[in-house]
Amino acid sequence: MIPSLTLDEIRAAREQLGDRVVTTPVHEWEGSLRAEMLGPQTRVFLKLELLQRTGTFKARGALLNMLRLTPEELARGVTAISAGNHAVAVAYAAKALGINAKVVMIKTANALRVELCRKYGAEIEFAENAHIGFERVKQVEAEEGRAFIHPFEGVRTALGTATVGLEFCEQVQPRLDAVIVPIGGGGLCAGVASAVKLLWPD
Repeated sequence: MIPSLTLDEIRAAREQLGDRVVTTPVHEWEGSLRAEMLGPQTRVFLKLELLQRTGTFKARGALLNMLRLTPEELARGVTAISAGNHAVAVAYAAKALGINAKVVMIKTANALRVELCRKYGAEIEFAENAHIGFERVKQVEAEEGRAFIHPFEGVRTALGTATVGLEFCEQVQPRLDAVIVPIGGGGLCAGVASAVKLLWPD
């Protein structure tokens, strides 16, 4: 059974991330389209993680995973599988910590994200599809002793993404009636939902 996150753990994670990630701003969406879609009394706040280092929330989980590796694990480097954003986040986090990263990217990955990985100094391998990519990254992990930084699973990843929810709740006043979170693999939702429910149980 996976343990529930605690507020103390989330706050400690945010402190550990430090200035390697930014506290992204919150923007209130206003205008006729919002009023037309949701009614004039509805207020909508957007947490702008596109202004995060690397352009997405992924840097939080990738970095927190690496910050909690042992010195011996860090010395062996890290590996990851991603179509784009997670690969960039792992490359960024590795560079920030001065370690080596080898990322496996799907061959259809966006060229800009591939270039960003290279600029952050990551070694890149391409896989035909995600299934083959996961097989390859597990092979790299086993053969080279690298730590595998999963794109969305794990308590450390959830703690990293929970810092988004923590910041959001602290930035928006009055409290929100609902928080809407996009879901791909579920890592962002797991963290944000945990933080929001801890801060606003009702």
